[in-house]
Amino acid sequence: LIFEALARADPAFSSFISIHNMAASMIDRFGSDEQRQRFLPKLTSMDWLASYCLTEPGSGSDAAALKTRAVKTGDDYVLNGAKQFISGAGDSDLYVVMARTGGDGPKGISTLVVPKDAPGLSFGANEHKMGW
Repeated sequence: LIFEALARADPAFSSFISIHNMAASMIDRFGSDEQRQRFLPKLTSMDWLASYCLTEPGSGSDAAALKTRAVKTGDDYVLNGAKQFISGAGDSDLYVVMARTGGDGPKGISTLVVPKDAPGLSFGANEHKMGW
């Protein structure tokens, strides 16, 4: 009911907060204890905003067709690929990114938490779309 009331006044705001909540929920449900302790206090207080990053050029939101790849190098992952239509891109503090860590198809997809200051993270021009 809260989001319905928010959407009556501002559909874009309501949609973005819903996306933020989805990203925070993924960290809460599937993240490590260290990730929960590090990120959730800032996300639940709204000191930080989070974006959910699935959609890709040429693949849309079909997770089984993802092309973005994550390769483990030491303790970190190196991400290579492009996402599009990411609400909050460039403004969010944290990005929950779906990427391929295994073979093709629906298996082999992992989710990584990427802070806005991660080396190499960049953003293209904002899309001009109708609506939110």
